[in-house]
Amino acid sequence: MAILNRCVATVVVLVIAASVLHAAPMVRVKDIGKILQDRDNQIYGFGLVVGLRNTGDSHRSIFTNKALTNVIARSGIAPETNDFFRSRNVAAVMVTAQLPLYSKKGQTIPVTVSSIGDSISLSGGTLLMAELKGADNKTYVVAQGSVVVHGDVSRKAQATILQDTTTVGLIPNGGIVEAEVPRTVQDQRFITVVLNQSNYITASRVAKAMNDTGFFGAMAVDSATIKIPFLDYNEGSLVDLMAQLEMVEVEPDGLARVVINARTGTIVIGEKVRLLPVALTHGNVSIQIKSNQAFVQNKRNPVVVLEPRSTLDSLVSALNKLGTRPKDLIAIIQSLKASGALIAHVEVI
Repeated sequence: MAILNRCVATVVVLVIAASVLHAAPMVRVKDIGKILQDRDNQIYGFGLVVGLRNTGDSHRSIFTNKALTNVIARSGIAPETNDFFRSRNVAAVMVTAQLPLYSKKGQTIPVTVSSIGDSISLSGGTLLMAELKGADNKTYVVAQGSVVVHGDVSRKAQATILQDTTTVGLIPNGGIVEAEVPRTVQDQRFITVVLNQSNYITASRVAKAMNDTGFFGAMAVDSATIKIPFLDYNEGSLVDLMAQLEMVEVEPDGLARVVINARTGTIVIGEKVRLLPVALTHGNVSIQIKSNQAFVQNKRNPVVVLEPRSTLDSLVSALNKLGTRPKDLIAIIQSLKASGALIAHVEVI
């Protein structure tokens, strides 16, 4: 893979992928996919953040008014809520979190609080005890604690952050697990592995590698899903089974892809990218690629000869030697793609 960035005067190309003459690196299944049963669970709940310095909800937030009334009433006090809102020191929030599958009672997880009223900032506030529920309406986590807002990091950093980010904050380790997520893997006939990126070749290789390492019956059911049957196991061996499954090594299929960041001038070139015979002129730069010869030249510099089987990174390296500007490189790559000479998917971000 080659990386090009215009942050330097001369365009520099770094080859960071393995050469096509060498075998592609082997990777673990856990690095390119995930066991489906081991997914996180989304939970959420309603809460109140108190202790704000005149940056909370105004009296126009009716639901905040009612929620605060209920909280105070549970303490045995009949409040006049209008008195509380004169200082705007309370804000209604939604509390969200990701609950890992194997979380145990008493463990803590981070939670995110987001304003749902007209508060200005949650900085310096404290979340009162809030119950976080799952899709089954069961309470799994109780959250409480001091809210950390990104804008609190430093005044210098705050200047680069959008103002509305102060209405979203984090409570590190603010959620305490009160109920464990039901485990259903024991009731399954198959272990399902889902690839991070769909690819039929990679899916087929993963299934073959699993069969070769003792996970007999593993099969790729589509471009992203591999199923492995299992029958005899107990609680103790299940962990070892999953660990062995994640450690299976496979050679993933590389993608012929070029990613261009038009704003920064960065170009990322995949190892599988190839060029077909073509002749192209861009400004004072001429490119000719034939089946047995390829060269690049401009009016001020001599010819730069490329290897017969030209790759895009070798072309970019040659253009770099000629002092081609990043914006011209991007235009050349887009022209090569439009002509059909560039065998790759080009993505502009």
